Formats: sequence, C-alpha cells, structure tokens
Amino acid sequence: MKTKHYQFSKQFIAAIKYFTLFFCILSSLYLIYNIYHIENFHNKYLTKVQNIYSYVRRFGSYHNNALEEYKLENHYKTNDVSLIVNTAGNVKILSEGIDKLRSELNSITNNNIWTIAVFENPANYAHFDPIRPEYLNQFDKYGENSVMYRIVEREGLINTYQSFYGCNLKLTESYTENGSNIQIRTLYYPIYNNRHLDALLAIDIKSKCFSETLQKYNNSHFTMINMNKKGNFYKIEELLPCSELHPINIGINLLSIVKIVFFPALLLTIIYGYFKTCLIKKRYHIQRDQMTNFYRRDYYEKKWLKQHDFNLLIIDIDHFKKVNDIHGHEIGDAVIRHVSKRINNCIRSEDIAVRWGGEEFIITFKDMTNEQLYIKAEKICVSIASSPILELDITVSIGGTTATNTHFNDVYKVADKALYFSKSNGRNQYTIV
Repeated sequence: MKTKHYQFSKQFIAAIKYFTLFFCILSSLYLIYNIYHIENFHNKYLTKVQNIYSYVRRFGSYHNNALEEYKLENHYKTNDVSLIVNTAGNVKILSEGIDKLRSELNSITNNNIWTIAVFENPANYAHFDPIRPEYLNQFDKYGENSVMYRIVEREGLINTYQSFYGCNLKLTESYTENGSNIQIRTLYYPIYNNRHLDALLAIDIKSKCFSETLQKYNNSHFTMINMNKKGNFYKIEELLPCSELHPINIGINLLSIVKIVFFPALLLTIIYGYFKTCLIKKRYHIQRDQMTNFYRRDYYEKKWLKQHDFNLLIIDIDHFKKVNDIHGHEIGDAVIRHVSKRINNCIRSEDIAVRWGGEEFIITFKDMTNEQLYIKAEKICVSIASSPILELDITVSIGGTTATNTHFNDVYKVADKALYFSKSNGRNQYTIV
C-alpha cells in the first residue's frame, strides 16, 4: 500500500510540474501573441477612423457642387432621406449623396450609422437620414449664427478652412441621446464656402460600433484584447484623431489569459501523460521479459559487451526439465515466475537481473567484493529453497565471479564453470571464484 501511495504521489507531483511548465509556456506565448495583435488592432482601428473622416470630408465638395431646386415649405422624402423645408426657396438636392455616404460609412462601421443630418445656414431647410424627433426639435431653433454655429464654436471648428493639416471635423465623446436613449458619438463636419459656414454635417455613430470592431477582431484572431480602463497588464492609451477627451484604452488582462490557457495546458498535460505512459509501456515491453519482469537477454547483453568490470551470478533452476515433463509447461512457467520474485526480493533496485535462458538468470551487481557476492548467492539459494513453490521443492544452483578489466564473454565462461561445479557437486548450492 505504501508503495502504491508513493507511486501515486510521485505521478501527481510530476503531473503538476508538467502542467505548470505547459501553463507558463502557453501563457507566455499567448501573451506575446496578444501584445503583437494590440499593436496591429490599434493601427487598423485608427485606419478605420481615418477612413470615416476621409468619406465625411469628401461630402463637403459634393455639397458645394450639388444642384439646387426651388422647393415650397414642406416635408419631402427620397428613399430614407427626408428634406424639411421651413422657408420656400432654392435648396440643394443632397439625397443621392447622403445615401452614398451612409452606404460607405456603414461598410466601415458594420451598419452602425445611426443618423446623418445636414443643417443649412441659415436654417431654411435641412436633410435627415432618417428623420427623428430629436433632430427636428433642435432644427426648429436653428437660424443664422444660432445654435448650429454655437455647436461649431463649442467643438472648436470655427474657420477650419484656414487650416491645412489640422482637424476640420470633430468626434465627440460617447453620450446617451435624449429621447432615443441610444449611446452614440457624433461626428461634426462644418462646410465652409467663401469663409462662410454654409452647412453642418452631423453623423451619429452608435458607440457599440467601436466595441463591435474589437469583438470582431478578437473573434477572427483568437485574441483577448479589451477596452477596459483598469486592470490591464499591458495597454495602449491614446486619443482618437480629432478627439480631445477620454482616450481609448486597448489592453490585455492577465486573468483573461489565465482563463483561456488553463484548459489547453491541462489538456496538453493529459495528452503528454498518456503518450509518456504508452512510451514507457512500449519501452518496458521491449526491454523486459513478460514472465519474470527481468531484462531480456537480447536487450541487455549488448550493454554487458561494452562493460569491463563485473560482479556476476548465473542462477539455474535445478531439475527444471522434470518439472515440465511431469507437471506440464504451465506449472513450469509458474515456477519460473515464483523463482524470479524470490530472486528479486534478494537484490537491490540498482542491480541488473536478466532472464538469460528458459530457466537460467544472470544477475550483475555494482560495488561488491567477492565475499559480498558469496553472501548474496547464499541468500538467494536459501530464499528459494526455504519453502515449497506450488507444493514443489524447488532449488537453484549458482555460479559467480568478480572481475575487472575483463570482457563479458570471459567473465561468463568463468561463472558458467562455477555453475557447472555447483550442479555436478549436488545442486542447491553456490560456487564463487
């Protein structure tokens, strides 16, 4: 029981070591992989924002060159674009351009464009895609240099035509829109012509667009990047282009890495343990005799042929042929198994036991004098003869020798002669030379 308990404890400790090793390796590799992808996602994320800005800026040219038509005060609708005319007069026809702008922006933002509105200055008319009460309420208040202009002033977009490289548009921080309760970010783009604020393009983008972009990236690259502001082991913190507050945070949480890596590491440990066990069993079958669990002759003889110092015993079961002839080979095999167990109980774990032939065994010992070899041979001989095996009186004859700087074949011949002497002298005895 103690041996089994010790063996189990040893295997359990080994499994913990392997699990720890696999866990550390996988965690490190996965962490490096995520860090690489943080940089990659960050660049793609900024590229996406810049692409949105690029399409929005193009609309300014479209607006300035759009055809005009005379419209009476009314509500006009083309596809999903509504035109609200408060004062009869010439109006720019922007429906087609707004449709195209939405199509381009939706392809970038995964259909997360909430509203596109174009407010003219003065506020004689405005375009909405789609029309919603939240914008209509504000539109009713717009006039020359009124609320619309104050938005431009508040967002720092006055006279942006004077800037060659600055931000001539503005992305607001995330907020909840009154009435709809939708979390959005608004992109404002003032359209100037001859230094006059002609119109204000306002695009509401659902805030989830930004988190969905990250989620889509994580799903396609098997990463664990997040936008949490706290708790990240590694992060990038940076303002979005043309945004002044609340920088984006892109990072990695170590706990997330641990959760992801735990089960793969456990699975690898199980697989490794399984194949290691199979390899050990296969190697055991190659090395060991199945009946006695001693080494096989064809496996160990080549090792002895390279060795030069020996403390060697040859053990042969007495009258074994009679056992087979009288009691059958099954009893004979059982006798061999019992004899090998008794031999094994008399030797140390570092000693080498080999089944040399049918009923013949060779044992070699490390660091043993001739006198100690004599005592060991006596112990084995007495152990086997001490009690019957399968109700049969079984004995062995032993021949042995100690030698240094000698070839195995020469040592074997000396020990074999000693064995022959033990047999011819009456059996059940041992001879050491």
